[in-house]
Amino acid sequence: MRRAILLTLIFLSLGILDRRRIKNRLRRLAIAFSRLVLRQISPPYVLRPQTAVVFAPHQDDETFGCGGLIARKRNEGFPVHVVFITDGSASHPGHSQFSPAAIAALRRREARAALAILGVESGAIHFLDAPDGTLHQLNSTQRSDLIARIAELLRQLKPDEVFLPCCPDGSSEHDAAFSFIIEALHHSHLRPAVWQYPVWSWWNPLLLFRRIFSSHGRCQAPTEDYQLIKHRAVACYRSQTEPLPPQSQASLPRELVKMFNSDVEYFFRFNLSTGTPDLDPARPLLK
Repeated sequence: MRRAILLTLIFLSLGILDRRRIKNRLRRLAIAFSRLVLRQISPPYVLRPQTAVVFAPHQDDETFGCGGLIARKRNEGFPVHVVFITDGSASHPGHSQFSPAAIAALRRREARAALAILGVESGAIHFLDAPDGTLHQLNSTQRSDLIARIAELLRQLKPDEVFLPCCPDGSSEHDAAFSFIIEALHHSHLRPAVWQYPVWSWWNPLLLFRRIFSSHGRCQAPTEDYQLIKHRAVACYRSQTEPLPPQSQASLPRELVKMFNSDVEYFFRFNLSTGTPDLDPARPLLK
């Protein structure tokens, strides 16, 4: 085994093997391993008649990360609100036919169509329209204004549960959105259950390993009955999953999109009181 690994590394360094193909294979193996472990160690998510608010940095994160759970909650008649932090305008920089404003309008239409399939009412969809691609660069005034808007919305909705992307998630936008939402929760003086959902973490499974092996605040939500619904909702985001002519490549890697075609979604609890993930004290943090 060690010899095979050594030969692979040598071939990679010499350019004999297709680096991209090997990298994708290793990623698929890591993802399969992550899912296998999570299935074994994650207790089931307990569905309760509570109000949930799902935060998405961009239009598609909510469907990719927890579209099955959203559909499941709505099918049971439980309130679900979805809040989009940015306008999504930076997904196709320099496009010859679509301006950033046109991209933002297109993604808003796609979001409404996807959420309609998942069962979310139009009045429960909220667009904050922060400029896409700038969250990690906001000055103190802009940051405070955005946090205040999120806090005010939270006070209005009074959620029992909040879902937001993992931090770190392999995206500066996701990580910045996470920090804003957590700070807004503190300002709102609300104490809902906070669950993180992975998006770009699936593309870089190393980001998941720390949570998988050290966190006890995790759960799995089987969504096999809603897999087709989620697939239809994902398909609404054509601007992200298919090339936007005249461009020949999609905004998102095809392999990434395939990762969300699963019958289980995973969530990690965030302890709002301590400001940390729920970690198992008997297990050291992986470095």
